Amino acid sequence: MLLRITNISISDRAAEVLDRLRVMFRPQEPGDVFALAYMSSFTEADGTTVNGFRPGYTVHSLAPEGLASSYVLAQPAGAPQFYFMPKFDWSADEQYLIDLASERFEIFSIAPAKNV
Repeated sequence: MLLRITNISISDRAAEVLDRLRVMFRPQEPGDVFALAYMSSFTEADGTTVNGFRPGYTVHSLAPEGLASSYVLAQPAGAPQFYFMPKFDWSADEQYLIDLASERFEIFSIAPAKNV
């Protein structure tokens, strides 16, 4: 069963970018859903990190059949819902925050609010 996350909020700037990306979203395949996928690196041909890149979540087209139990459905107030795979153990007792990790690359951070 897919976990539905509601103990999550979003910064104003991140909400603005996520809203725009959701409107522009076009599924890669018919039936795909709006998701965020973790991108740990972005490198130049010489292996150096692209200037300004920060690891985080980027928009991704996800096949519903690919929704393993490790995925969750985030439903932040004031922003579109999306599927993602948390990079940490989720706790129902904590509040989480979606923020913009890199405006240039439209990458989001998702972390416990106390860590932000």
